[in-house]
Amino acid sequence: MTEVHKLSCHCGDIELEVSYALGRLLECNCSSCARSGFLHWKVPVEAVRLLTQKRRLSVYLWRDVDGGHHFCPTCGTAVFRTGYRDRISVNARCLVGVDVFTLAVERWDGRSEMPPGPTL
Repeated sequence: MTEVHKLSCHCGDIELEVSYALGRLLECNCSSCARSGFLHWKVPVEAVRLLTQKRRLSVYLWRDVDGGHHFCPTCGTAVFRTGYRDRISVNARCLVGVDVFTLAVERWDGRSEMPPGPTL
């Protein structure tokens, strides 16, 4: 059964819907996630629908040109991340009406297991 979940940034300028069953959540300790508190819920690309205009999003590109950290330029909330081929990682902390403290969360040691980013 498909569930529809609404997500938004803190100020509400960015909203999206995910048509997918709420499942595996990952907390990562890489340099980016450790600072932002991003809680990964990886879903198929086709399950995500942006409800607000794309131009309202800002993006931080770090590792490559096809993947980025998409966030609200007004409140700074990281809403989703791309670059996982056929998946998008949405920030489960942005789920409307869901207390993430009630959900099972796995930990992933991205600090040790993720390849290093580009060097200058």
